[in-house]
Amino acid sequence: MNFTPPEDFWSRQHNAQRFSFCFESLDAQVEITFNDKAVLQAAELSAKRYSAESKVLRSTPSEASGQDFGRSRETSHSIKIVVTQTNAAPVPADLNISYSGVDEWITFSVGEWGHGFGNLKTKVAHAFLSPALAQDVRWVSRFVIDHYVLNFLLTEWAMVHSSCVINSKGTLIAMVAPHNVGKSTTALRLLRNGDKFLADGMILLKEVDGGLVVGGYPVGEVKLRDDVIGLFPQYHGARESGKTVIDLRAAHADLMMTNVFTPESICLCLVERGSRTSLTPIENGEAAPTLAANTAFWDRESNLKNNSKILNRLLQVARCYRLILGNDDQIFSVMETL
Repeated sequence: MNFTPPEDFWSRQHNAQRFSFCFESLDAQVEITFNDKAVLQAAELSAKRYSAESKVLRSTPSEASGQDFGRSRETSHSIKIVVTQTNAAPVPADLNISYSGVDEWITFSVGEWGHGFGNLKTKVAHAFLSPALAQDVRWVSRFVIDHYVLNFLLTEWAMVHSSCVINSKGTLIAMVAPHNVGKSTTALRLLRNGDKFLADGMILLKEVDGGLVVGGYPVGEVKLRDDVIGLFPQYHGARESGKTVIDLRAAHADLMMTNVFTPESICLCLVERGSRTSLTPIENGEAAPTLAANTAFWDRESNLKNNSKILNRLLQVARCYRLILGNDDQIFSVMETL
């Protein structure tokens, strides 16, 4: 005879991972498991943001009532999300997220609304969210799912913050600059002129057989400031972190680069503002400080060494330029010289 107490003290029954959603991010397979279908929309949104060798592996959730999902043999990354039974207050508009880490562990906390922890070695993460926060699809997608997927990927892939397009010659153009210089607007203008759009956020690189394989995040999306969105009245999007996020897939499906690929050539453009648009070749070594300021932070020797190796390879194969964005309308003629 089993003597089972009536109280689910640890909430394990409520928290059991009854649903699963899988997708591919670059060369990794991601499994999101969760106990509440409110998480599904966030998982579907994240699935669209990554370059992949193929597309979504399973676009609808699998369900096995009462089953506690283990990590499947073919899954590389596992994120378990629990929607708790807590009665947290309504989520404030200015919700602050704090990050911390020790050894292989990285954590986030938003106080009474949720917390999470992940292991960079095993690539397994757990997140516990209040019901109110779980309803915020874009927040869960960007700050829970994408937070852990990206950090897991960056243990093997190098990253440079940039806006990226591929021109008609097959050249990857990665524009690197501080915030609010104009790289997102320029990438959108180049897309509208016929270039393929990779990502407005990050270029991700990995060395394979002596060559560089490239992906992006978030693919198919561009973020525009309020003073810029008015220049493109045909686009509409969701608000996120003070900007408007535009999903470009509907309007420009044929110009989206969504797969991992090896570019014919790579141009790194260090972007600045000026009075007149110009493109000037620079020595590749001049780009190194800018890359260092726009890549992932690693204080672990093995990760730092791998990231540096890939970025050094990038500097070996890329052509580097200083791109001045002026007030004229010469960006297309200037970029045609690449």
